[in-house]
Amino acid sequence: MAAASFFQAIVAGAALALAACTDTAEAPGATAAGSSDAAVSKAAQTRPSPSPGNPPLVSPIAPASPSDCNAPKAERFVGRNADAAARDELAFAVAPIGAIRWVGPGDATTEDYSPQRLNVMLDVGGKIVSVHCG
Repeated sequence: MAAASFFQAIVAGAALALAACTDTAEAPGATAAGSSDAAVSKAAQTRPSPSPGNPPLVSPIAPASPSDCNAPKAERFVGRNADAAARDELAFAVAPIGAIRWVGPGDATTEDYSPQRLNVMLDVGGKIVSVHCG
């Protein structure tokens, strides 16, 4: 019995949410695209403007500068094969940066952003094609 009433409550809540989404007054002959455009323009007009009491949104993480991960020190390795010797030399050149990510074509990477991490991009043959922070 309790499961049935729980299910009914969920269905009723979903029906109310759906009704709220579609409960708009449309002009006769208006198309779905036209009403969508009107809703977007209305939303743009009601957006609060930045003010002392309402500051603009900013990212908590500033963009990385190349010196955050010692990328300029690694640029001299662009064009070299990423063999064991080159990897060791590059790691020594960018020290104390210890976070180095070697990324080849099709390699899966996380989307987290770390300004102190050096990304070393490789081509299909294992040659270093670029370096950047992130």
